[in-house]
Amino acid sequence: MDISLAAQQLAALSDLNRLRIFRTLVASAPNGLCVGDLVEAIGISQPTISFHLKELWNQNLLTRRKEGRFVYYQPNFEKMQDLMGFLMENCCEGQYCLEPLSRCASPADTTHPL
Repeated sequence: MDISLAAQQLAALSDLNRLRIFRTLVASAPNGLCVGDLVEAIGISQPTISFHLKELWNQNLLTRRKEGRFVYYQPNFEKMQDLMGFLMENCCEGQYCLEPLSRCASPADTTHPL
């Protein structure tokens, strides 16, 4: 991973509201949440949620799917795994030690490492 991409993704997550949104979406995986669900869960306005979702989406930290007139957002576990791998690539004497985050996207799995 390029260090400038990592810095951009970390900057996106450094905002309090975006971090709260991302963590709420992690807890809702794999189904995701729509904007209305996030408004209710986090307690900030729809325009504010939409603004922050756009930034997380632009940094490729979210995926989305459309169901009828609703758009559901989920964490992009593959990209988060890349970011975590970048941050941890020199830990444990250079040995890869992270369990893949993608396992969290399984409906059978109810535990989330984030």
